[in-house]
Amino acid sequence: MALSTQTADKPDSSSAAQKNGAAVMSVPFVRASDQNIQGGNVDVSRLQTAGQQDLGVFDVTSYGHMAYLTLLVQATGSSDTANDAAGNEDAPFNVLQNVALTEPNGAYIVQFNSGYEVLLANKYGGYFPVAGSDPRANPIFSAIDAEGNYTFALVIPVQVSGRDALGALPNQDSAGQFKFRVSLAPSATVYSNIPDIALPTVRIRAWLHAWDQPEVQSAGMVNATAPPASGTTSFWQVQSGITVNAGENTIELKRKGNYLRQIVFVLRRAGTSRANGQSDWPAETRFLRDAFPSRYYNDLVWRMQMWQRTGYRGTADTANANENGVRFHDYMNEFNGELGYENRDLWQPTRGSTRLEIAGNFANAGTLTVLTNDVAIAEDVFL
Repeated sequence: MALSTQTADKPDSSSAAQKNGAAVMSVPFVRASDQNIQGGNVDVSRLQTAGQQDLGVFDVTSYGHMAYLTLLVQATGSSDTANDAAGNEDAPFNVLQNVALTEPNGAYIVQFNSGYEVLLANKYGGYFPVAGSDPRANPIFSAIDAEGNYTFALVIPVQVSGRDALGALPNQDSAGQFKFRVSLAPSATVYSNIPDIALPTVRIRAWLHAWDQPEVQSAGMVNATAPPASGTTSFWQVQSGITVNAGENTIELKRKGNYLRQIVFVLRRAGTSRANGQSDWPAETRFLRDAFPSRYYNDLVWRMQMWQRTGYRGTADTANANENGVRFHDYMNEFNGELGYENRDLWQPTRGSTRLEIAGNFANAGTLTVLTNDVAIAEDVFL
């Protein structure tokens, strides 16, 4: 990575050019720093029951600049004899409910209704190369077996890009920690065939992935001591329970005011499933901005574009395939045509007054969920 130029504070050992206030060569943050992994202060085990269980609020370990959390979920000890255990459509990821990461002041950074929505943010959020983005393709993933046990991992995203650490947040105040919260779903939410002998004990652990705090100066060079545009924050929020009628619908998207990066839509046919919702999408979906149609998505062409951005293909809801009922509308493919690691040129600014809508003729009544990833920038973030 090339050296960047910035005007820096001048330590006692600075050169004459520095003392004169001239521009000096600065080592970029990711070169001056190092990646760090440590326990995230989340380790909780709970026997699953017929009811939802609030597992509490956890103070995330304070260290460096937080990039993301990794969650490891393991369900063990389940037993079934009469009927093989089986999972519902969003299982096993939906064993996690009410997943949230908040800033020390209580503001939400990410807020998901279920672990399945976290899967969608992982799969389509562009945080890792496509080959490492689908939690179903993770080599440690184990789907629900005949006894009812399973294992999976998910990432709670914070930074936007691992290329330059944009969006990594300072996390060094042990008196003001980020907080993670999660609940455990009822057994009937996870299983279509509930284990008849014993339900599993579900263990949830988290690891903090962070950037070290660089020294101000090293090897005679001034270091960037914070990620670019420090304070830039990426959010994931969910607009759920949107009623879709059979026939023509115009649906307003509520999340506005920041730069749009990714929007994920999940359609479920009323009273049934995403699998039925897959065929209920309009033949033509219009994406409208202030009533102006910015995209006309023929559904076959839309699905082709999703393949072009991800490479996902094959049987839906399997590893490295797209998800039933799911479509996305992204602003982050300009680096190499795939999702993520973008230059931020495609991000779309919005205001609170901006009107965003999708419209089309839906085949059946259903429910739409909209996941929005937007970014509040602290200063110029464009490369």
